[in-house]
Amino acid sequence: MKDNILTIITEGGKQFGFGHITRCLSIAKIFEQHNYKVHFIIKGDNSICSLINNYSYNILNWQDEKIISIDTIQNSSFILVDSILIKDTELLSLEEINIPIIFIDDEKRRNILTKGFVIDWTVLSEKNNYFNPKKENVSYLLGSKYTPLRDEFTNASLNNIEDNINTIMVTLGGADIRNLTPIILENLNKFLPNCKKNIVIGNAFLNIKEIKKYKDINTTLIYNASALQMLNLMQKSDIAIASGGQTLYELARVGTPTIAIVLVENAKDDTLGWEKVGSIKNIGWWNDKHLISKLKRTLVLLKDKNQRQKMQDCTKNFINPNGAKLLVSSILGKL
Repeated sequence: MKDNILTIITEGGKQFGFGHITRCLSIAKIFEQHNYKVHFIIKGDNSICSLINNYSYNILNWQDEKIISIDTIQNSSFILVDSILIKDTELLSLEEINIPIIFIDDEKRRNILTKGFVIDWTVLSEKNNYFNPKKENVSYLLGSKYTPLRDEFTNASLNNIEDNINTIMVTLGGADIRNLTPIILENLNKFLPNCKKNIVIGNAFLNIKEIKKYKDINTTLIYNASALQMLNLMQKSDIAIASGGQTLYELARVGTPTIAIVLVENAKDDTLGWEKVGSIKNIGWWNDKHLISKLKRTLVLLKDKNQRQKMQDCTKNFINPNGAKLLVSSILGKL
């Protein structure tokens, strides 16, 4: 009997960050529960190995090879593509081998497939006209109810909104590609000198020495935080300062009031969506010359407990703790 195999094509590492791999892992775990074997094909570097060491994988530049010639592709039951690098021609060549494609199309929204599954769990995406005209043989799974959260967040309790801001976490991705962490830490020391600051350091950070220059007695550096560590940090933080992307969905699940900074174009819609919902304060792009003054004004605003409680209350109808299960069951239910 032929094995059921999910092949995942994505990118990740020091150059690309780790968000694509993290969310694919959440989907992979649910497919495993349905007796699928999972194989990753990743354009990246060895910094990703610790994330995927429980899976079979190849690290290769799949854009330098004829993608459909890779053996594991041909033997797949499903092909999950989570890539902003993949070309339309490569997607269409995958479609030609007649294996169902699951394409996470949440940035460019190309709507290029003629069959298979298009996924966009960006908050409020189901209310926007991103994928018109809809194609008859494509199943569109849209909206944040399909967000594949990590297991640790499924049964997480909501953050308790305290009277005062005592603890802040800063999390700017796996690489801090804009070198913002030291700047933010320096200014938090000025704005809230007695506040505890938990600084998440990803495994591709190149600026640790600079960050350490601003570490004071109230600062803790957390290296390569696990999902459980991230959950615990979020739950005990009165405010988070975070970049866009999957972290915003985890913060929404926990209900941690968040100040968001946009670092890259493909995180813009997540940030704007949660801003519209009301669960974050968006202070803009990383290179805004007024970024730090906006941060200070927002911190002052959020000293008001009622403001933070209102932000938490806004998340409740927009995040599904079992989004990965809903996503996979919706896909398998179409077979």
